[in-house]
Amino acid sequence: MMSLLGCRSKTLSKANTADPLFIGEHRGLDFLNSIIRPKSGTVDWLTSESTMLNWFQQSGLATADELAPLRQNPKGLEQAIAEVSEFRERFRDFITTVGGQPQAVMGHPIVDEINQILKDTVQVLQVEEMAQAPKPNQVPYELRYRPQLRDATDLLPRVAAVCAQLICEADFRYIKNCEGPDCSLYFLDVSKSHKRRWCSMDLCGNRAKAATYRNR
Repeated sequence: MMSLLGCRSKTLSKANTADPLFIGEHRGLDFLNSIIRPKSGTVDWLTSESTMLNWFQQSGLATADELAPLRQNPKGLEQAIAEVSEFRERFRDFITTVGGQPQAVMGHPIVDEINQILKDTVQVLQVEEMAQAPKPNQVPYELRYRPQLRDATDLLPRVAAVCAQLICEADFRYIKNCEGPDCSLYFLDVSKSHKRRWCSMDLCGNRAKAATYRNR
């Protein structure tokens, strides 16, 4: 699995215009996928104040109304970018280490770190649309605790909360790294057969099929 540590210096300016990818089937994995490494270089949606706030809104981790005060007064956002990005890489190391081994979750340092981050946050109950498509006859809403967003320091608890949900809700046997040779994207395989191999057919699946055909 590909590490992305040390790649921030190569971040491409096209991250300002490209749309973030939300193919992880869980917001905790979409958080990891907020940085990618195509052949053309690194694209990181958490490197500037505007791209990070846009990512939070597009991912559903914050609403436009919640983020409006931060857009008007970006005090503390530079520090928040560093904290969120550094936490992302520690959480990536955790997923890389524990993926496929759910018994290894408890006792890992990331669990204590997440608990510490969430310990002193103000939590509010929110009725939200389900992140995943509802099952037949299931209402498409759910009740969730969400850390209150008062200033830039509350952005880290927002991502820590969805990472905690991933730890508690996901079957770690089916958290996978895309098999594309240059792909760093993760996803939760929720297919019935659990044989999903690619982040998406458009991004990597069709490319792999074409390569197989050429090599025949």
